[in-house]
Amino acid sequence: MIKRKSLLSLLVSLLLNLVLCVNVNTATQNFISRGVDIDRSNIPKNILFGSFSGGRGHVKPMLGIAEILIERGYNIILLSSENKEISSEYPTVKQISLGPKFGLKDIGIEVTNEVLDHKKLVKLLELGAKSYKGSYEKYKSVAEEYNIDLFFCDLLINEACVDAAHTLKKPVVGFTSGLQLMDPKPYKSDPMFGCNISLENESILERFRCNFIQPLRFIYSIYSVMNQLSDIRKQMNIEPGRIVFGRSSEASLILVDTFFGFELPQTLPPYVQEIGPILSEKYPSLTPELSVFMNKHERVLYVAFGTRFSATTDNNSKLLQSFIEAINKKIVDGIIWALVETSKENFYPTLNLSDGTQVQTSPILNNEHPHIHITKFAPQFTVLNHTNTKLFFSHGGAGSSHESLYTGTPMLVLPFAGDQIGNAQKLVTAGVATSLSISDLDVDDILNKMDSLLKDKNVKENSERMKVLTKINSKRKYRAADLIEYVLHASSFVDVNDDFLKEWYPAENRMGFIRAYDLDIYIILLSIVLSVIGVIVVKSIKLFRSFISSPSDDQKSKRE
Repeated sequence: MIKRKSLLSLLVSLLLNLVLCVNVNTATQNFISRGVDIDRSNIPKNILFGSFSGGRGHVKPMLGIAEILIERGYNIILLSSENKEISSEYPTVKQISLGPKFGLKDIGIEVTNEVLDHKKLVKLLELGAKSYKGSYEKYKSVAEEYNIDLFFCDLLINEACVDAAHTLKKPVVGFTSGLQLMDPKPYKSDPMFGCNISLENESILERFRCNFIQPLRFIYSIYSVMNQLSDIRKQMNIEPGRIVFGRSSEASLILVDTFFGFELPQTLPPYVQEIGPILSEKYPSLTPELSVFMNKHERVLYVAFGTRFSATTDNNSKLLQSFIEAINKKIVDGIIWALVETSKENFYPTLNLSDGTQVQTSPILNNEHPHIHITKFAPQFTVLNHTNTKLFFSHGGAGSSHESLYTGTPMLVLPFAGDQIGNAQKLVTAGVATSLSISDLDVDDILNKMDSLLKDKNVKENSERMKVLTKINSKRKYRAADLIEYVLHASSFVDVNDDFLKEWYPAENRMGFIRAYDLDIYIILLSIVLSVIGVIVVKSIKLFRSFISSPSDDQKSKRE
């Protein structure tokens, strides 16, 4: 018995020593880091950011990526229309003017009671064609002066940027906020064509109209502009670049400032990457005046329609009347309206409220109303992020939509033009917004929708859900910077005209539509099946004929 106990204690001692030895070895074992960073010593460093249209909606997201690249040691030059406000926000970016900033009114487009459809978009394309020569020469001269290694081009009416990169044999990365033109799908469309974003539940006639009739009408409407641009290129002896009107052919990467959850889901080729929402890391704080106003009001409605669009006098007056009545009915208790044009001429002098009372607009525009604050500019994200902001009345621009989703602020959307109409539909589909029609504004409709958005439990839950999703996706601007770095790195090993970025281009781009989808095989199989069916049918007919003719032959033989 004693021997057994001593043997057992010996075994236990050995096991304890073994465990201690393992722990000691583990504790003294050295580990190495896998090294997540890349060697940037041999990567070209000079990048040109180009945007013809300019404006915060296009340039600011691009500069969000620029900030990351600057931190990694790259030299960024922005070539776009003048914008002093953006220049002050990004002092580390060298900015060169491509020309004065233009508004829609400057080119004869009045966006008032009608949305900007594809017919009016032709005027924008005409402006791009007229400005092409000067823009191209500017891009080319700046690229040569600063030894540019890569072009990062906003694709909106900016063919000159892509063509300059192609001429200089430099890699180009395209940037846009719209996904439909980059990779069209038959189950999606665009309100610019007079169709809904989603065609999933549309009739066969509507799908035929949106997938064939409307695109053909659009192509027809821009045909003359395309020819004009083609003639200018021929005169200047310029070969078109690899991204033309948003369509990628080869050797290009396209970054799209959108994200799943906001964008209707679809499959994408590897060279089209969703990298949105691109948001800044820091935003201006509230002015003392705004801070005091917001802290005094617990249910604030923030109103902003961007800098390019303005409503008619009639619509402005309806909006102001609805804001006054929303306060009177205690739907909200404060209004902040970032109104670019605060002229009294943009409003009726007297407003007739629903209860029969009259209100003079002049004192309100002069900020004499205790619960309405009108300003030409407000730090939008900071206002939306304030705990007292309960609702955002917006035009539905991409940047405004992203900021509203990030802060979890429900939206009442009044789209004016372009992608705003589609964004409004996406926000409604996500369950965080309702929309209005600019051609049929009604005060009671505005009030009812404001009240519904603030009381609807589903809207609050969807806003919180989308808030988390937006914050997760907001990190993807670092992926955008990574991809740009890779393109730069790859360009130092492979000529941009020789199988460049071939790893991103699926075989269907080279095989053609018929071979890529095995249509030739299906045609052969269908032919075989039809041949077999044909043989069976022919033999059946012969058999049937012989069966019919056999009785008559027997009767004939009997008579003989």
